[in-house]
Amino acid sequence: MAIDFSFTADQEAFRSAVRAFLQKEVAPVVPAMDETEEFPRESVAKMRSEGYFGVPIPEEYGGLGLGKVGYCIFLEELGKVDASHGTIVGAHTSLGTTPLLYYGSEEQKQKWLVPAARGEKLLAFSLTEPGSGSDSGAVHTVAEPSGDGWEITGNKIYVSNGREADTVILMAGNDVKLGPNGGVTAFIVDTNLPGFKVGRCEKKMGLHGTSTAELILDHVRVGPDRVLGEVGKGFHAAMTALDVGRVSLGAASLGGIEAATTEALEFAKNRTQFGLPISEYEAIQFKLADMAMKAHALKFMVYHAAEHQDRLGTDPKKWSRLERAEKTREAAVVKCLASEWASDVIDQALQIHGGLGYIRGTPIERAYRDARISEIFEGTNEIQRVVISRDVIARGL
Repeated sequence: MAIDFSFTADQEAFRSAVRAFLQKEVAPVVPAMDETEEFPRESVAKMRSEGYFGVPIPEEYGGLGLGKVGYCIFLEELGKVDASHGTIVGAHTSLGTTPLLYYGSEEQKQKWLVPAARGEKLLAFSLTEPGSGSDSGAVHTVAEPSGDGWEITGNKIYVSNGREADTVILMAGNDVKLGPNGGVTAFIVDTNLPGFKVGRCEKKMGLHGTSTAELILDHVRVGPDRVLGEVGKGFHAAMTALDVGRVSLGAASLGGIEAATTEALEFAKNRTQFGLPISEYEAIQFKLADMAMKAHALKFMVYHAAEHQDRLGTDPKKWSRLERAEKTREAAVVKCLASEWASDVIDQALQIHGGLGYIRGTPIERAYRDARISEIFEGTNEIQRVVISRDVIARGL
């Protein structure tokens, strides 16, 4: 059986174009963005105009049509430059456009997916609430029938892009007694609707270029066209989006690992102690070896998972139960290992830099703060281990 992980000439050309764009348009704004903690509107606008917010979306719906592999190439390169920009893209593309592409009607795709893929609208995704985080099925935001539509009331928290989004893919309970299987529905909620308000925006340790917002819904009325997928099946839409998001988060973490390793290597070659570059000392060499091993292994895992998702396609009705289980386990493995390895590699890179790595405003110090959240959002790593272990118990290795 042939196993080929090589990229096509078109994919390599896309990587080169992305790398050049990011170095010119994004890298220069990152230090000031991190210091001022402001959403990078100008660089985001340039990314949107280039089509980078619709990389995996088919061309017929306004995207670049490069699939999950192309999307992971983009996020790997973006992860080398800045995690905030990566989070903005991920919240929009992985978590926002995925439910629309996989579960939306043709009318919904034309109305919301096309402008989102073209960069004309910014999306957010909202599942977490004050009383439900890892227990994502315990949704307390309520959607009550109202005429031929719905009235939504509740509070959401920790919403990436929540302050800037034009539309939110939002989970609300249609029947709390049914729990996640039957009791949660996905809604398409425009942020200019009466009763919708952005509340508190959190001050965070890292990801200073992103908004992490509270959303307040006070009897927000939506029509029947705002139900995404089937009533009561919102949890499935959310989990499908998170499977995509976990693999793309792995790609962004891979980029962070590669950037940190490269910076540590260059520093070690040029930093002299006791008459030798510190790269000549075994203690440093072993750190670099461990960092390189993680980057090598993670690249295979990320792109294997991305190619698997491309092969499955975007119609969940065509997936067998086994295919769904394999996809979910693989996404959990990638997310869990990638986020933990990124934290470890960046920590070791900081150690190699010594005191300089601890100075506020250096790339390593910023990466250290930014990386930590990846072990928490899009499902904590404890939850990933629950997902993996349950599947292993049910199906074995």
